Amino acid sequence: MVSETPIWPTNDKGSWVFDIMIFEFHLFVMELFFVLSGYLFAMQIQKHELKKVIINRLRYIVLPFFIGLIILVPFILSIFTLSQYSGWSFFQFDIFIEAYLEGWRLGFEMFFPTGNLWYLYYLIIFYSFSLIFRSQLLNQILYGSISKILIIAIIISSACMFFMDRWIVDAPLTFTPDTTSLIHYYLFFLIGVFIFNSPSLSKKLIHNYRSMLFSGCIMGVISLIFQFWHGKTEIEFYYFIQVLAIFSTCSATYFLVFGIWGFCFAKYFKISKSFNYLTDASYWIYLTNMPVVAMIQLILIPLAIPIFIKFIISFSLSLFICLITYEYFVRYTLVGELLNKKRKRKS
Repeated sequence: MVSETPIWPTNDKGSWVFDIMIFEFHLFVMELFFVLSGYLFAMQIQKHELKKVIINRLRYIVLPFFIGLIILVPFILSIFTLSQYSGWSFFQFDIFIEAYLEGWRLGFEMFFPTGNLWYLYYLIIFYSFSLIFRSQLLNQILYGSISKILIIAIIISSACMFFMDRWIVDAPLTFTPDTTSLIHYYLFFLIGVFIFNSPSLSKKLIHNYRSMLFSGCIMGVISLIFQFWHGKTEIEFYYFIQVLAIFSTCSATYFLVFGIWGFCFAKYFKISKSFNYLTDASYWIYLTNMPVVAMIQLILIPLAIPIFIKFIISFSLSLFICLITYEYFVRYTLVGELLNKKRKRKS
């Protein structure tokens, strides 16, 4: 990326192509995850007694979250120290140990960042909210109406974005939740619950997914254009541009999420062994991907090759490493049982 971000410790003369890709994908990726999480949570609540649901979430979400904080986050923070060394001079055992310990120090100094595990952190909060305040009021207000959900949700998310540093949704960097992003993402979690509890809403999403995807793509392009004026408060009509930017960004998010959801439910996807395998491996990939990618990118910096080739190497190699480690060190072990279920290797 060309833009500097507070979470990525290296910069290697990026390209605007990656900034645009990041912006457009992040219009809907995390929101779609939270809709799916809310949908599956509502499904569990309906099928199982409350005690079993709580034990299940403690095992599959809370425990991996805290283990990841202890092992993975300090390693991610250690990249900031390793990136200060020139070339590949950091490839020494004592330097790695020193950087890892420095990662721990940085963590406590910053009230311990959650890294890429912030998604699990927010899920824990959302599960708690949903179990404590099991009110049907919102469900009754929004029941079965796409237009009501869109109007009310876009207004709330837009109001939240006015308090964010940028015209995109901020993610929490530490254990201190960001109130505005918390509200924004919780809306999508609730929407997942609404979709599960309302068959008529699901049918409407399936019926209207084409128009929603089209609207989402158009609004996504418009919102991207507005981003180039961010921070230029000296220009005339800046705050009017800000309103348009925030409204188009939030609208694009909701239309894309609803459109993708409707598309996936409208189409029949053949479930293969490969698909199931990748589904099983996805949790492990999510947990370990960020430190692996960061280390690979750090190693690639001294190489005088095009940035696009570095991206292909970083993407492919990190996916390969995560899959290999899943197959030989996770899938048939206690870790694999913790993340998915117990499996025995076929002889």
